[in-house]
Amino acid sequence: MSAHKDEAGSLGAALGAAAEGVAFYDLANVVAADVRVKVTFEDLGRRKRSQLERLESVAGPGVRDAAPRPGVYPLGMVAKVDCYVCGLTVEAASMPNQCPNCGAARYAFEQEIALAKAWAVASAAARKVAALYRAAAPKAPADVRALLEALAAEEDALAAEADREIAELRT
Repeated sequence: MSAHKDEAGSLGAALGAAAEGVAFYDLANVVAADVRVKVTFEDLGRRKRSQLERLESVAGPGVRDAAPRPGVYPLGMVAKVDCYVCGLTVEAASMPNQCPNCGAARYAFEQEIALAKAWAVASAAARKVAALYRAAAPKAPADVRALLEALAAEEDALAAEADREIAELRT
């Protein structure tokens, strides 16, 4: 494998993880019923979007779309939602304002996700993404390496913050 392909591959993996995180947090924000959970997912999504933008600024055009998604985030948890009135399943990304089957309001599709669960997902994902960024860093050019190391540190901080939030919720 050429050095250029190795660099592109490491950056692609990092971009894929960030893009997957944005997709997860955006969908989770849509499907969550609890306002506190929505706010948490919105904040986490904003952080992940910032990372994605910084990675895209050094990656160039088209890399994001070709980047493999590593499966770090539990997209299956939020990708589809069920109407609790009639059981109709729809894609969360296109969640209707009213159930087309029974007429129930949009909130019939929202999921009860515990705040502790939201933080647990964030903690686990942050640890995996930090490891992915660290693994990609040695293969990257110096400027990109510094960015990946900084992003890994952000993920470490997020994991620690999530763990504190979980501990606080348990008390």
